[in-house]
Amino acid sequence: MSRRTARRHILNILFQTEFNTDEALESIIETYNNEMEKIDEKDIPFIKGELEGILANTEALTQTIEQYANKWSIDRMSRLDVDILKIAVYEVLFCDDIPDKVAANEAVELAKQFSSDKAPGFINGMLGRIIEGKAEI
Repeated sequence: MSRRTARRHILNILFQTEFNTDEALESIIETYNNEMEKIDEKDIPFIKGELEGILANTEALTQTIEQYANKWSIDRMSRLDVDILKIAVYEVLFCDDIPDKVAANEAVELAKQFSSDKAPGFINGMLGRIIEGKAEI
């Protein structure tokens, strides 16, 4: 399975964590894997690691998104777009093994597949500003 597919799983599971706040991540992944869509066993460590990192750094990710949103409140953004941004911003800020351009491109592809027509451009612009200002974060 590709990392692109793994990121799609991450997006779906991350979205579910917002509605299952009392449930352990391990349990959410297991339920998703058994009832929604089967995850390739070799991708589970990547998916789990990304999700744990995103959830552990949610406050920093949210603050970064808000900082670069140019007069947009995060509350005005679609939850899906915020989750896509969280995945990419996490990879940009915390994953040295993932090039920034790859993180941005994957986020744009997720937006094309799952969000509105304007979302890919919005997400690309946001990530461009964040990557450009990365040294200051």
